[in-house]
Formats: sequence, structure tokens, C-alpha cells
Amino acid sequence: MGLFKTSPPETADKTTISSIIGAGMTITGDLSFSGKLKLEGGIKGDVQGEYLIVGKTGIVTGDIHTETCICQGRVVGNIKSRNLSVIKGCRIEGNVETVNLAVESGASLIGEVKVDDKDLRLIKKDSAPAPHEKLAKTANGA
Repeated sequence: MGLFKTSPPETADKTTISSIIGAGMTITGDLSFSGKLKLEGGIKGDVQGEYLIVGKTGIVTGDIHTETCICQGRVVGNIKSRNLSVIKGCRIEGNVETVNLAVESGASLIGEVKVDDKDLRLIKKDSAPAPHEKLAKTANGA
């Protein structure tokens, strides 16, 4: 019986965990995966994939690049993930770049945080004129 359970990318279900790296296991080198990976052990290298759960005993020493990352353990490196949840007890030492960020009270994030503004929408208020319009009216004597 192996420590890895892997599903082919075509059949990987996003709701079930397709691979597990157990608490007693450490991987040295870069890791690339598809589907959902739960990490309770350690990785010394960069991690790239779809959906990563860094469990309470999980440690990543390297950069993470995923679509979704839920971090409960420790990361020493940069994280670039579209969806990032930083759970109570987690410690991240590195820069974070994301679109959707959730940080629980009791989590530790040491580094720069960049939340991409592509999904932000500007709400216009029709009732109040813009500041430059007020200046134009005052200058023209209106």
C-alpha cells in the first residue's frame, strides 16, 4: 500500500481528496499535481496544482502556485493562488498574491499581500458630483 492515492486528471473530482502526503513523509523537490492534494507532511520545493490543503502538521518550504489553497499549517515561501484561505493556527512567511482572500483570527501572515483588483467593481453615486465637477462649477461662477 502506497502513501499516494492518485486519480487520473480526467476523473479527479474537485470535492474529494485525490492525493494525500502523510505526516511522516517529507518530499524534497518540486511537486506538480492535479485534483485535490492534502498535505500533512513536508515539502521542500515548489508546489503547483489545482487545490491544495496544507493540514495542521503540513509544512511547505518553497513557493505555492494553485487555483485554491487552504492553509492550516506552515508555509515558508510565496503563495500565488486565486482563492486563499488562511486558517487559525497557520503561519505564512512570504508574499501572497490572490483574488479571493480569507484570513481567520489567530492566523499569522508575515509578508506583503497583493489582492488582485480584476474582480472589484466601482460603484458610482449619481446624487453627488465628482470633486473635479465641483471645482469646475466654482471656477465658472456657477
